Amino acid sequence: MIRKGLIALLLLAAGCLPAAAWAPETRVQMADKAIQMMPQSLRIALESHRRDLLRGLLEPHTREDGMEHRAPWDGGTLDATIENRARALVRSVEKSAGFDEIAERFGILAHYVLDAGFPPGSSGDGALRYPHFAGFCAQKQEKFPLVFYGHDAPALGQDDFRAYALEMLERARDEDRQLARAYAAAGDPPDPGHFDDRSVPFAVGSLSYSRAVTDVTRVWIAAWRLSNGDTGRTPYLDD
Repeated sequence: MIRKGLIALLLLAAGCLPAAAWAPETRVQMADKAIQMMPQSLRIALESHRRDLLRGLLEPHTREDGMEHRAPWDGGTLDATIENRARALVRSVEKSAGFDEIAERFGILAHYVLDAGFPPGSSGDGALRYPHFAGFCAQKQEKFPLVFYGHDAPALGQDDFRAYALEMLERARDEDRQLARAYAAAGDPPDPGHFDDRSVPFAVGSLSYSRAVTDVTRVWIAAWRLSNGDTGRTPYLDD
């Protein structure tokens, strides 16, 4: 009920604009997967404040055309936004803010990390593919197997969130080059036959989905560590 109510409210506030990145339903599922990858104490706290986290995750969707959502080669500041939002999360933990605020900041940070991992949004010239690919992934997301790519991220090991954001954007831009060729072959409007479960868009969507969940997990844990948070009993992390 919380999930459906928040999504409906925020889409109404957005004026029902076409999705310029992952659909809200996909974002929610990605965030829920990332929560399960958190250290045990943090996971329990985020689960208890899921409503606050989802508010932070979804509210920026109402301004998806802003420069803070776009790559630097598209005139945007997404790399700097991720850096700033990560630092804001760290500050909120260090000052012992209420966990409703902290959870919301986790959600806000996740929103921009997911923006960086959305292939058509990262390329600077994928606007025509935005709504179709977002809807396609929302439709197919239950078929995307989740693969976690591990915690190793040298840039985050040096607390360089901006460098990691640029890595995410470059990777997603490479994936969009594959999408561009697939969409060109599919025609306008796209032929549904080019989007089955063995298609390039399905493969890119599945890979991007897992990469995005991994990225949120890595960035969240990096920020949590930087604020001296407890990382005990983190899945797949050998302390």
